[in-house]
Amino acid sequence: MSSRAERGICFCLSSIRNNRCFAALSITVLLFRQPARCLLIILSPLAAGLLLLNGQTPVLPELPSINVANFFPAVSAQVQRAYDAAQANPKSAKASGGLGMALDAYEQYSAAAICYRRANLLDPAAFQWAYYLGLAQAALGRYEDAAVTLGEALKLNPDYVPAQLKLGESLLAVGKWEESGKNYRAVVKQHADCAEAYYGLGRIAAARGNPAEAIEWFRKACELFPAYGPSHYALAQVYRRIGQSQKSEEQLSLYKKYLLVVPPTTDPLRNAIEELNQSPLPHLRRGLAFEQAGKIKEAIAEHEKALEIDPGEVQAHANLISLYGRLGQVAKAEQHYREAVRLSPSRADAYYDYGVLLLGQKRSAEAQQAFEHALQINPCYAEAQNKLGTLLEQRGELEEARQQFQAALANRPDYRIARFHLARILVNQGNYNEAIQHFLKILAPEDEETPRYLYALAATYARAGDRESALNYMRKAHEGAASRRQSQLLTSIDKDLRTLEQGERQP
Repeated sequence: MSSRAERGICFCLSSIRNNRCFAALSITVLLFRQPARCLLIILSPLAAGLLLLNGQTPVLPELPSINVANFFPAVSAQVQRAYDAAQANPKSAKASGGLGMALDAYEQYSAAAICYRRANLLDPAAFQWAYYLGLAQAALGRYEDAAVTLGEALKLNPDYVPAQLKLGESLLAVGKWEESGKNYRAVVKQHADCAEAYYGLGRIAAARGNPAEAIEWFRKACELFPAYGPSHYALAQVYRRIGQSQKSEEQLSLYKKYLLVVPPTTDPLRNAIEELNQSPLPHLRRGLAFEQAGKIKEAIAEHEKALEIDPGEVQAHANLISLYGRLGQVAKAEQHYREAVRLSPSRADAYYDYGVLLLGQKRSAEAQQAFEHALQINPCYAEAQNKLGTLLEQRGELEEARQQFQAALANRPDYRIARFHLARILVNQGNYNEAIQHFLKILAPEDEETPRYLYALAATYARAGDRESALNYMRKAHEGAASRRQSQLLTSIDKDLRTLEQGERQP
């Protein structure tokens, strides 16, 4: 550093001690030849603290311009109240931060970041405003800024795990792998059950080209939280890169089952923002979470709350078709089907869910029409093709059914139940070798359906005259059904297994 710069810093510190804050900032700007605006941004937390100690108001960004015309009435009133409070109390960190929170709740991140910056300048010792600012910056893709802001926030509250995780994510996003890894390891050291930290370590290892280490971390994350969709996807990608295609397919299947499900994080500060959201979206999210947990009544209640806010929320109507159908409340399911297609006639999923409802009522002809309508809207709708194939198979139209199952697999190669149905038709048509290949592809990942698939494969080997393979897979099917206490399936397997074993003992 030049002597001129050193003299400037000394003068700056001396001025601070003598309560001459503006002089300190001015001379530093002059000596370093930096634009004042840029330097104030760099020094803003320090400057804000000094100015506040000096009884001065820091230089604040203007409140953002907000157009509430397109919001729901309740949301519009909520945001307007927060805006009015921030205008009326320009020196209040709570008022500026409160407006930021209201905007953040509706994903207005740019405007929220301005408000959080104001709150942070007004009260630089408050962790929440720095944390919220870092989250908003990350949401905007400004990971460099987010990493700096979150790092400063953690100096105020070093043990706040959600901030540590977001900092690790931000550092990873800008390629600072070493710093990110240190951050994630610090979390793991204090919280060995934090699946997200292991997932972060896996991402770092994958980025560095270390597949063995990446697999170890991703698998640990999935062990801690088996429904961790992104971690299953990351595992699938690593397995594919090292040529382990079967394991890659297994992980892809799990990813498609869970998609974007991530571990729940205890984050009271973030929850405080989400609780402000008066739009239908939080209710839809909670409804889907309840559905995944098998809590259908609770899922329905959340969807109905979403419709109280916005009766035209098509997704809520579409979801309620299947939810009410699963409770056997057909009239309500039909009511939401009619409303969904009235609001959006091109909703293929509404016709599909209605078709499933009709199947449960034994109204096969109407169900077929619903599935065909869904396929007119979306010709690649694998689920509708599978259901239509099932109807055709039940009527004995095997060739037409086979075509539907093949189309479903063309659109979704990992669609196990469609492959199972296709294999059964091939068995009925005497094409045992092709059927066996399809059965073999659906044995993994292991789940409640695996014993049934093993049983079908064993029976196909028996019909093809391969008794040894038939016995091998029949015994595996027996073991799987017994361990899962599938008594009805176990009875059928026992009978066929005894027949095979008797044939084996005959000379």
